[in-house]
Amino acid sequence: MCLDCSDYARFRAWNVEVRKCSESDSQKWVYDEETKTLACEGSGHRKMCLDVAATPTCADSPYSGFPYCNVTLDLMTRTKDLISRMTVSNKISQLGNGAPGVTSDNVSFADYQWWSEGLHGVAGSPGVHFGGKLPYATSYPQVTTLGATFNKSLWLEMGNYIGIEARAFANQGQAGLTYFAPNINIYRDPRWGRGQETPGEDPYLSANYAEAFVRGMQTGDDPGHFKVITTCKHYDAYDLENWNGTDRHHFDAKVADIDFIETYLPAFESCVRNSHTGSIMCSYNAVNGVPSCANDFLQNEIVRNQWGFEGYIVSDCGAISDIMNNHKYTSTVEDTVAAGLKGGCDLDCGGFYSKNTQAALDKKTIAEDDLDLAMWRLFSHRIRLGEFDPVEDQPYRQITPDVVCSQPHLDLALSAAREGVVLLKNENGALPLTTKMKVALIGPNANATTTMQGNYKGTAPFLVSPLMGIQKLGVDVSYAQGCDIPCSSTSGFEAAVDLAKSSDVSILVMGLDTGQAGEGHDRSVLTFPGQQEALIQQVKNASKGHVIMVLMTGQPLDISWEKENLDGILWVGYPGQSGGQAIAEVLFGQYNPGGRLPYTMYPADYVNQISFFEMSMRASPGRTYKFYTGKPVYLFGDGLSYTTFEYQWMSSNYSRESFLATKSVTSGDMPSFRVKVQNTGHMAGDTVVLAYVNSTTPGAPLKELIGFDRINLEPGKSQEVFFGFPPQIFSTVTETGCRVIHSGKYWVTVGDLHHVVHLHGEPVVLKRNPFKQGARSE
Repeated sequence: MCLDCSDYARFRAWNVEVRKCSESDSQKWVYDEETKTLACEGSGHRKMCLDVAATPTCADSPYSGFPYCNVTLDLMTRTKDLISRMTVSNKISQLGNGAPGVTSDNVSFADYQWWSEGLHGVAGSPGVHFGGKLPYATSYPQVTTLGATFNKSLWLEMGNYIGIEARAFANQGQAGLTYFAPNINIYRDPRWGRGQETPGEDPYLSANYAEAFVRGMQTGDDPGHFKVITTCKHYDAYDLENWNGTDRHHFDAKVADIDFIETYLPAFESCVRNSHTGSIMCSYNAVNGVPSCANDFLQNEIVRNQWGFEGYIVSDCGAISDIMNNHKYTSTVEDTVAAGLKGGCDLDCGGFYSKNTQAALDKKTIAEDDLDLAMWRLFSHRIRLGEFDPVEDQPYRQITPDVVCSQPHLDLALSAAREGVVLLKNENGALPLTTKMKVALIGPNANATTTMQGNYKGTAPFLVSPLMGIQKLGVDVSYAQGCDIPCSSTSGFEAAVDLAKSSDVSILVMGLDTGQAGEGHDRSVLTFPGQQEALIQQVKNASKGHVIMVLMTGQPLDISWEKENLDGILWVGYPGQSGGQAIAEVLFGQYNPGGRLPYTMYPADYVNQISFFEMSMRASPGRTYKFYTGKPVYLFGDGLSYTTFEYQWMSSNYSRESFLATKSVTSGDMPSFRVKVQNTGHMAGDTVVLAYVNSTTPGAPLKELIGFDRINLEPGKSQEVFFGFPPQIFSTVTETGCRVIHSGKYWVTVGDLHHVVHLHGEPVVLKRNPFKQGARSE
């Protein structure tokens, strides 16, 4: 194996055995005192030839004859055989994310790093290394922007492309095959720093995103193997980083059954039941007094027994240590290992298990059977990834580096950025702009690059800033930053104001970056950082033409003043590598925006009205569009277009009043609605068709998303959109945790249409409370 200095960092900490290379002249090394390098004498390059002692595989004798290498045997037989060949110390060594290889006369497998990241593209992490043939990976928009697209087929295709690129990295030895994504926690509070990583605030939206992303990542052309394995995270009720002196490592989320069932569980259930994720990550926080990674009921009863999960559970990194050291749930390392393993967490992202499991065995807080159960879950999935099967028989092992950042992948990143743009205001047709205008481009994000990626990002092949995107269109544009994101200094305001005075239109690109809100740090306010709003106001007052704001942020902001005073507002989230091109195309009418806001924007005083620690969705003044009783700045689902759409009911099979009396719930009678959507404007464009339900049932949400579809229509064209629903859409979760259909009046709303359904009869219980011991989903 030839290593040079450019690749060295990729191989640091690897154990290699140096042997004599086959080319004799490769052994003629000269040490250069000046450059402090070893050079191959007379070769003109600085390469050191090393033969790495490769770990024997199932292609080698005697291992090829062992049952775990026999592809004709079933998974259970192969996994049991492999585990039976491991010593106790072998097993303990495999309990951490950086698992060493094992080679003996009895068994052989390579070292493995379980921790790779791929939230919205293959990303830097312990398991992923950029360089060599793979210096880049496609960088899609951050997940909250993906949520704004409301496009299930896009999520599926993106998941597939990320999975393909992940395989290409793995085939080059530059990544693992187990990815810590997606993040499907609910964006319940606008202060949360990691809300940007999620699809948004709605459980139904998040459940659909989870299903599409996981299916795309894990499945493909080889039904016998995973393409990669996803990890749905962070289970559960995780949505706080550090607030008022309590961080995520100490936080105990007090969650009522009704909120679990209605809000915090659905996306994870979708991950398991609908898309069969191979892995789940337990979170740092405790839930009702029990650390998530030691929560036997959540992990074993709910996920495994009730949902049928067959994968492995990995801790968030360091969360096993938190059980004892931060939550004080246990007092000894032996009890902590037992709490984690018996509680259902198979893999420690960290070193606590590896360091302390032998002591737990010695003290008999666990038995070897507990180890074997974890080994079964881990190694059955390594087998399903193809590690012990012939390379030539696996289509995924044939994926080559040229697929990474290939044109279809780049095109999809651009499409996702376009579709994630949300038009929030367009006063008197201020948008779209014409390319003949003289444009002032102002603001801390006007020339943003890496900010557009959000967090958990990889190395992108390029980053098109808003300034670059507008310049590419040939527009006469001048740029003044005004201030940076913290905007503590106003020294740049004068130049920005002067520019606005001399231009036909002013575009302000404002917002946040990951320095303001991200992993480990939340926001305490919902206002713009520093003097950003003062910059907006001064530019507005000085401008002779329209003033448009582009809001680049992963977190909700109070933009009440901007809503009242500016001519146009675009929300773009963090739009990824092609974000600037997408923004420019929307601003200048080359693309018609159709995205919808994935979260509610609250007034600034919201943070004074409810504690961040409050996990109840109904606690005054309520959380998310489903329960918030105040006046929002903008609501989940808001979004305009440059064209107009009209809706018309076509049919429904649910106008009758005998629904409950005829027991159609149990007979399989499914409600359905058909709506005709027509583009009545003069510009082609997408529209997101959202279906909601609300009712007179006491305690029901103000309204609830029950379906959505994104369609594209040319001017004058129409399309029918069909919604087929389970009877669950008419149900409400009661305080006792049961999902029940009550008699009453229900409204199904699509666009500006309302369809009324009257239900009469005795209540029908669809599901019992899963948190009551012995309960099962029906």
